[in-house]
Amino acid sequence: MEHVRDAFISYSHKRDVELAQGLQRGLQRLARPWTRRQMISVFRDTTSLSANSDLGGSIKRELARSRYFIYLASPEAAASRWVREEIGYWVANRPMDHFLIAISSGSIAWDADSGDFDWSRTTALPQDALRSKFSREPLWVNLTDIRRSGKFSLRDAEFRDAVAALAAPLHGMDKDALESEDLRQHRLATRVLRSAVAALSVLLVTSLVAGVVAWQQRGEALARARTSASQALAARALEVAASDPRKAAQFALYAEQVQPTGESTEALARAMTANEGVSRHFEAGTDAVADFRGAGTVPACRVAISPDGGTFAYYVDFGEVHVYDVRSGRSRPNLPTNGPQNGGVLQFSGDGSLLVVEAAYNKIELWDVARSKLLRTIDTGDGKKLSRANQRLKGFALSRDGKWLAATYYTAAMDRQHLGVWDTATGDPVHQGPAESDDLTLAFDSSDRLVTLSVSPSTTRTYTPATRTWSAPRELPARPAQDRYVALSPDGDRAYVGTPKGSDKAELWDLLKGQRVLGEIDEPVLAASSTGTFALALTSDERDGIAMADGQAVTLYDPVLHRRRTLGSFSWPILSIAASSDGKWVAAGTENGAVSLFSTSKEQSRESLPNKDRVKPDELIPPGRIALRRAKNSTSLWRVTDGPSGMLRLGRIPRSVSTEEPVVAANADGTRVALVQDGDLTLWNPRTGSQVGPGKTFAEQDSGDRNRRTLLFMPDTMHLVVAVNGRLLLLDTRTWETRQDLGEFDTFADSADISGDGSTLAALVAGEAIMWRWTEDSRLKQVRKSTLNVDADSINVSHGGEKAVVIDKDQVISVVDVDTGRIAKSSGGLQYGGNDVVFSKDVRLLVQRTSSSSESGIQFWDPASGDALGSWNVPSWSSGDRDTTRLLAGPGGKVLSLTPDGTFARHAVGVAAWRSALCDLVPDPLPSAEYDRYLEDLKTSAPCGG
Repeated sequence: MEHVRDAFISYSHKRDVELAQGLQRGLQRLARPWTRRQMISVFRDTTSLSANSDLGGSIKRELARSRYFIYLASPEAAASRWVREEIGYWVANRPMDHFLIAISSGSIAWDADSGDFDWSRTTALPQDALRSKFSREPLWVNLTDIRRSGKFSLRDAEFRDAVAALAAPLHGMDKDALESEDLRQHRLATRVLRSAVAALSVLLVTSLVAGVVAWQQRGEALARARTSASQALAARALEVAASDPRKAAQFALYAEQVQPTGESTEALARAMTANEGVSRHFEAGTDAVADFRGAGTVPACRVAISPDGGTFAYYVDFGEVHVYDVRSGRSRPNLPTNGPQNGGVLQFSGDGSLLVVEAAYNKIELWDVARSKLLRTIDTGDGKKLSRANQRLKGFALSRDGKWLAATYYTAAMDRQHLGVWDTATGDPVHQGPAESDDLTLAFDSSDRLVTLSVSPSTTRTYTPATRTWSAPRELPARPAQDRYVALSPDGDRAYVGTPKGSDKAELWDLLKGQRVLGEIDEPVLAASSTGTFALALTSDERDGIAMADGQAVTLYDPVLHRRRTLGSFSWPILSIAASSDGKWVAAGTENGAVSLFSTSKEQSRESLPNKDRVKPDELIPPGRIALRRAKNSTSLWRVTDGPSGMLRLGRIPRSVSTEEPVVAANADGTRVALVQDGDLTLWNPRTGSQVGPGKTFAEQDSGDRNRRTLLFMPDTMHLVVAVNGRLLLLDTRTWETRQDLGEFDTFADSADISGDGSTLAALVAGEAIMWRWTEDSRLKQVRKSTLNVDADSINVSHGGEKAVVIDKDQVISVVDVDTGRIAKSSGGLQYGGNDVVFSKDVRLLVQRTSSSSESGIQFWDPASGDALGSWNVPSWSSGDRDTTRLLAGPGGKVLSLTPDGTFARHAVGVAAWRSALCDLVPDPLPSAEYDRYLEDLKTSAPCGG
C-alpha cells in the first residue's frame, strides 16, 4: 500500500526556499514525542520545473497521496506556472477544505459578501486558479514578519504560533490542544533527561540509543532526498528526450548516479531510444552562442564530413576548427585558424586529407588535416577593401581529389557575383569572371568537372579546369525562381530544388539527363532556422537518401520509398548539416552551437550477429536454446550463443527428430546432446554423429507424455533433469541412475527452466513455483516454494538464478525473488505482449517482446515492483510475422532476438550497458546551473568520471 503523506508544501523557489525549509521542519517537530523520529510527513519539492514543462509525474504522485496542501503565498508564487499547476491539480482532484495558506509576502483579503477573495486587494494568490473555489473562508496564517526576521525555529514564539496553527488540522486537534500536547511532550522529555542525569549508566544507554536514532534519521532523510532528486532528474530526462537527446542522456545518467530507482531506469531506456542514431555529441550548445550575431546576422556554427566518411570537422562561435577521425573514434589536433568566416564554408576533399575553410574577408584557407598545417590562403575579390565582405562566399565546391576549388563571390567594382576557379596546388586562378546568375550552385563531378546550376534561368553547364573550357548551357524545364532552395549532390549529378516555405513540393533532378527523377517529393519541405538559413545535404547515390534539417530534427529522406527517418533532434533550430557520400554519416550543428554526429546504420540498442546458417525462429525448440533442422535421416543442431558467431553449430545426429514435441538438450560445451523420442532417452556426440553409450527406455505408456519435453543439462554436463512418469528426476548420464527424485511434475511442457549460469532450477507445478540450487556435491537443494495461483504453462529464470518469472493467460507478470520469496506482480498485462520474457543480466529489468498490427518492439518491466518502464520500438521486426519473432536469453545473460528472416541480434539491455553507451556519447558533467538546481545539497560524483 502506498505511503500517505500529511502535507504538500507549494512555494516560490525564487523567494521562499529557506522559509519553506523552516516550515517543513517545524511541522514535523511540533508535538513530536521524543521517542519517535517523526509523526507528520511533509513533502517539499526541492526542484522547480522548467518554463515549458508540464507538472512532473513524481510531483503528481506526491499530490495525490497528500492529505493537506499548504500554499506558501506570495506574488512570485502566484506568478509561477508550476505552482499554479500544482494548485490546479489539487483543485481538480483533492478537497478544498484541506487547502491551507501561509502568507510570505503580498496581501490576501476575503470578501464575506461575495463568499470569495477580494481580488482587487489580493496579490498573493493566483486568481485564475483559485477564483470561486472556496465555499467558506479558508485557514491562513501570516508569516510576513517572520520571513523578514529569518527566525525559523520553534523556539521563536511567533514562528511557533504560526506553525501550530497550520499543524493543528494535520494532527486532527485544535491549536490549543496541540500546543498543550507539545508542552507535555517537552516536559516529558525534560523529566526523562533529568532522570538520566541521575543515573550515569542510564545516561550512557540513552545517549547511545539517541545517537543510533539520530544516525538513522539522518540516513533516512538523506535517502529520501536522493530519491526525490533522482525522480526529478528522471522526469526531466523524459521531458526533453524528444527535443534534446543529449540533455536527456545527462539527466538520466545523473538520476541513476544519485539514486537508482525505477524512474531512473526508465529514463535511461528512453535516453537510449532518443540517442539511437547518435555516434557522438560534440558540443552541448549554449544560449551565449545563440544570442551572438555576427556579420549577416548568422550564428557561427558549421559542420563538414569528408565524402569517404572518414573525417569530421566543425567550428562554433569563431573558435578553432575541431577535427575528428570517425574510423578510430579519436579527435585530431584542432586547426588554429584566425577565425572562420561567420557561418562560412567548411569542406573536405574526397579522402579527408584537405580541408577548406572560409576565413574572414572572403579568404579561403587550405589546410593539411594530417599535419594540422595551413598550406596556403586564396583571396577572392578585393579582401579587406571589399565593401560587401559581409556577403561571404555564396557558392562553393571542392573537387574530390582536392586539386580544384570554385567559389562565387561579390566584387567591389560591380554589385554582382563573380565565379572563380583555382588550382589548389599553386593558388593560381584558372578562371575568373562574372557569374551567370546570383543563385549559382556549384559541385565537381566524378571527372573533376565543375557543374553549375542556375535556377533563374533554369540552366546547367560544366567547366573543365584542365582545359579551361565550358560546355554549352543545358536548359531545364522552367522553374519559378522565387524562394527556391537548391543543393547539388557531391558528384554533381543530382539537384534538390525545394521551397523553404513549404508552399510547393520539392523536386529531385537528374542533371545528366536533364529531367526530374522519382516524381515530386511530397514530404514536408525544409523548415528554416530563425535566421532564414536552410540546411540540406545530398549523398552521391539517390538510394542513400537526403539528409535534411526539419526545424530542430535531423531527418533522412528516402526519395525512392518517399519516407522520412528521424536520426536525432536538438533544442534549437539546425543551422548546418553535412553527409558522407554513401549516406552512412550525417552531422548537424545548431544556432546555439550544439554539434552531433549521427550514424544512419548504427543502432545503440542492438548489434547484428552473423547467423551464417540462417537459423529461423520456427527451428528453435523450447525453451529456446537449441535449434533443429531436420533432414530425411539426420538432424542438424545449433546452440543459441551471445558470442561473435551468433548461432553456434553443434553438429548433427543420424536420426530425424520427430516434429511432434521434440525433446532435445545440449550441455554447456556442446559435446553431448540428449534426445527423448519414442520413449527412448539417448545421448549423442554431435561432432561425430555417434551415440554415446546405451540409451534408457521409459515405460511404453509414457512415450507420448507431453511433460517429458522437460529436459535440462546441469552445469557439470553429466547430469540431466527430465520429467518421467509424472515425476521430475535428476539422472546421471553415465549410468542412467536416478540421483534424485524432485517430486511430482504432471503439468505441461516448458514448465521448467535453468538459469544461464546453471546454479538454479525452477519448475511450475500446479500454480506453484519451486526453485532448487545446484550444490557442490552434484545435487539439487530446494530453496523456495511460492504459491502463485496463476493459469500459466511456462517459467523463466534470470541468468544468475536470482529471480523467476511467470506470465499467466491474461498477460499478468509474476516475479518471484528466489532468496526472499517476495512476489511482485504487474498491475496488468499488455494487449499485445508475448510469452517471450528475458531478464537483463543485472536483474534490474524484465524484457518482454510485444507486437501488434502496426509495430513490434520490447517492453521493459521493473522485476522488483512490477511497474512498466517504457518500451523500444524495433522497426526491423515485421509486425506481420510477430508471432514467430523470438526474444531469447543468451548464455552470458545477454538479450537476443531472432526474426523470421534469420536476422539475429544482441540487444544492449541493462543499466550498466546503458550507462556505458550514454557516457560514450555525453561524458561531460552536468552544467553547474543544472547541478545546483537538482543536487545542491547532495554530494554526487559525475556518472562518467568527469
